[in-house]
Amino acid sequence: MSIPFPSSEFFRSLQAGMENDPGCTDHLDPSEAYCGIAVDDRLYVFEFDGRTCAGAVSGGNELDLDFIVAGPLEAWQQALEANVSKNGTGATLPSLYESGSLEIRAQDEEGRALGKATLPFLQVFLDQSRGLEITFDPPLS
Repeated sequence: MSIPFPSSEFFRSLQAGMENDPGCTDHLDPSEAYCGIAVDDRLYVFEFDGRTCAGAVSGGNELDLDFIVAGPLEAWQQALEANVSKNGTGATLPSLYESGSLEIRAQDEEGRALGKATLPFLQVFLDQSRGLEITFDPPLS
């Protein structure tokens, strides 16, 4: 059964993946962030508490968040397709940010710095999509 992206179901699956693989973040600094991922005009909010994702919900107020990583569906699709490529190469959140495909939005410089520092943690979060059958909403050609 496929899981649509973006959706609350998709992000809860990633949250469960982190819970089932607590060692996946051992190589990273802990993250204490209340942040969002914006896919086009859809916002998903996450609370990262140390080495886990303590919450994942749809919607929210951007002003309440430390930062948001935002971009078009096409950029997020590139990041997710890299997870399922045979050789494990492809777009990563840091590379998509550096290329300008994704942006970090925040109320201040501290929030932007936290967002940039959290990209590797968010990458591990997205890496939990390995093995999932994903459909993109709307479908991209």
